[in-house]
Amino acid sequence: MARMARLKFSDRDTWYHLYSRVPAHRDELPLAKLLVQRQLISTIKHYCSIYFCHVAALCVMGNHYHLVLRFDAEREVDREELRARSRLMYPSAKAQQQIDLWDDERWEHYRRRLFDVSELMRNVQAAFARWYNRSFDRRGRLWDQRFKSTVLGDARAVLDCLLYVELNPVRAGIVERPEEWEASSVYLREIGQDGWLIPIEELFHQPDRKSAMLELRQLLYHRGAVPTREGQAAISPEILEQEAARGYESSGVFRKRLVYFVEGVAIGTEAFLREQIGLLREQGRYRRRKNPIRQLGGVHLSLREQRSNAIIF
Repeated sequence: MARMARLKFSDRDTWYHLYSRVPAHRDELPLAKLLVQRQLISTIKHYCSIYFCHVAALCVMGNHYHLVLRFDAEREVDREELRARSRLMYPSAKAQQQIDLWDDERWEHYRRRLFDVSELMRNVQAAFARWYNRSFDRRGRLWDQRFKSTVLGDARAVLDCLLYVELNPVRAGIVERPEEWEASSVYLREIGQDGWLIPIEELFHQPDRKSAMLELRQLLYHRGAVPTREGQAAISPEILEQEAARGYESSGVFRKRLVYFVEGVAIGTEAFLREQIGLLREQGRYRRRKNPIRQLGGVHLSLREQRSNAIIF
C-alpha cells in the first residue's frame, strides 16, 4: 500500500513533532558522541534561522533525534529579507552570483520553500550527512527512510510532546534527570544557551523565565517519575492537582515509549482530528478509520490507529 502523504498546512501556524533515525546494528550508536550531537544541533539551529520556523524542543539520542517546532503560516516576504536568508543558505560568492540572476518566478519558489517543513528537513539532514561522512570517512546514505512528522493540533498536544521529547534520555536509562542530557533543549535552557529557542515563558504562559523553568522541571519530574534534587522543593500540590485533572494521576507515565507521538499523523482535539479525517477521506488519502483514536485512556486523541497498543514496553 502506498504511503500516505504528509499532513502539512500553509494557511496557519502549524506545530510538528519531527523524528529521524540512523540505521545501525543493535549496539551501534552513530550519534552518541557529544561532538556529533552538537554538530546536529548546530545544523538544526542554522537552518531554522533561515526557514520561517521556531524550535520549542529537541533531543539527540544515540541513533535518532526529535524536534518540536512551529512553522509560520505562509505570507508575503519582501525581496530584501529573502536575499538575507539566501545568503545564510548559500554563503559562497559563486552561489550569490547565481542568485543575482534569479527572476521573479525563482524568488517566489524560494519564498514558498521557506515555509515548508519537508524542505527544512531535507536541508538539515543533507547538510549533517555531508559533515558526518567527511568527518568519519564514510560514504553512502546516513538516514533511515524518510523522517516522521506528527502535526500537534493544539497547545496541550505541543506541551505534552515537548515533555515526552525531553524525557527521552530518562526513558533510555542514560540519565536520572532530563536536564543532565547535554544534547537536549532542557539542558540548553538550564545553562542559558536557549536564546535561539522559543522562550520558555511563552510556551508555559508564565510571567517570567524563572516561573516557567520551575513548571517545566516539575512537570518533567512528575511525568518521568524523577526525584527532585536534594534541597529542591517537592512537586507542588497545584501541579499534582493539574496533572490529575488532565488524566496524569500517576507519576511516571512518560517513562514508557508512546508510539503515537512518533507514528501518528496528528494529535489534538477531537474537533481538529475529525476535521482532518474528513478532509483526508474526501481526498482519498485516508481510509483506515472514521474516528480519532483514544490514547492513554483518552488523555490524547490521535489520527492514526497503531498496529498494537499505544504503549510498547
